[in-house]
Amino acid sequence: MRARIVTLILIISSLSASSQQYALFNSKTLFDSFENPAQKSFVLDSSRQFASNFLIPYLDISSINKGNSNIAIRNLVKQGYSQTRIGPFENPQTARENINIYLLNIRLFKYHKFHSEMGFSWQLKSESTIDYDENISKGLFYDSFSKFVTVPRINVFNNNGRLQSYHQISFTYRENYNKRWALGTKISLLSGLGYAEFKADKSAVRINGAANTMDIAMAATYRLNYPEDTEFNFKNALPFKNFGASVTLGTTYTTKSGIFLMGNIKDLGFIRWGKNSYTGYFDVARTGVPLLGNEGEPEEDKLQKALERFAKDNIEEKSFITATNGRADFLISKTFGPYTPNLILTKNIFDKFGEAALVNTIKSGNISFSVVPSYNTDKNFRLGMQGMYQTPNFEMFLGTNDLIQTYYASKDIVNNNTTRETGYNRGSIYLGMAFKIGYIVEHPMNMSWMPGINDKDRTSFFSKIFGIFKKKK
Repeated sequence: MRARIVTLILIISSLSASSQQYALFNSKTLFDSFENPAQKSFVLDSSRQFASNFLIPYLDISSINKGNSNIAIRNLVKQGYSQTRIGPFENPQTARENINIYLLNIRLFKYHKFHSEMGFSWQLKSESTIDYDENISKGLFYDSFSKFVTVPRINVFNNNGRLQSYHQISFTYRENYNKRWALGTKISLLSGLGYAEFKADKSAVRINGAANTMDIAMAATYRLNYPEDTEFNFKNALPFKNFGASVTLGTTYTTKSGIFLMGNIKDLGFIRWGKNSYTGYFDVARTGVPLLGNEGEPEEDKLQKALERFAKDNIEEKSFITATNGRADFLISKTFGPYTPNLILTKNIFDKFGEAALVNTIKSGNISFSVVPSYNTDKNFRLGMQGMYQTPNFEMFLGTNDLIQTYYASKDIVNNNTTRETGYNRGSIYLGMAFKIGYIVEHPMNMSWMPGINDKDRTSFFSKIFGIFKKKK
């Protein structure tokens, strides 16, 4: 096993990053209807029956200015380095990154009665969290998966983190429960791509560059599942392995005064990582450990190999189960002519992270423009922007989750600034496009044809479910 054990976190999300695309919430786009399953995406008398992105993925094109990490690590080894941590962090900080890309989605208008819609989607998702110490951690990047160990963006050992990436293949269904309430659900089959979890209880390292040795003391636990060759090629990226499941439940309510409310419990689920996964624990305290390697081999590779030897001493190959990053969302909105404000609150279910965003949308005809300030529990302020062109049968949008970070990242790229060692400037641009085809979904008063219109005896799906709580006549 070509183990890449020590602090193997952010396998994929070191290459791209995103946050929730709040400007698309309550936008009635195809994306909105899959992320918030109680939402409509069809308009009577205007929309056609089938909607899809037709294999044009909803892309989140994000980049990270990696900086000159290899040189920084090489200098660390040559010049000597010493750091010790036992117990909790003195000044804990958290880095989070999430990726959500829709490769394919298809949605159809099913029945006029209850305005029933159903859809199928295929997503790629990645979730990661790293805890580190602000005072003694130093952000560094490796530029490839095979080298992503030891010193990713945090200093040697001084971080605890978790990453999982997976396919999500889903079925969604929504309908109006009555004139004001709507309900929706999204049921998903998950297929894990990669998982890494690392937690160090104590860590101390001293590198003697002149003697080419190191003194090390470390206690850590870890769980891993990733390709043997440490590369995500086409074969490794295929679904149908490491199976799991998740569910999303959503509802909307419109008051008599026109206030729109929406709530969701999203992505409650699990993944069972297969028998080729690894679980381990090690507790070492050694001095004068040689940094072995071939002549002319970079110093950072020597350090990596030395650390791997300790990790391999105590490892068990077995399956394990992890939870997906479930969260709860709430939205409240009201339209004032061309202006629509949306207040969005989101909270992770299994950790303390939460975020508040205010989406300010101005619409004129088929064009809308949104400005999205947000603030989260990690004390990060972001400013997003989005432009959209939307008709009943076509939609196209372009936006950024973080205008400020994108500006600085773009500036570094234009100026070819690769000398920085931290490399945490992140840029983000997302875009998407969808079409509707088929018959027009007409109102019964105007209809020439409509799916399900003659199904007069049809009973609401959700009414059947809630009917078990009603008294029988």
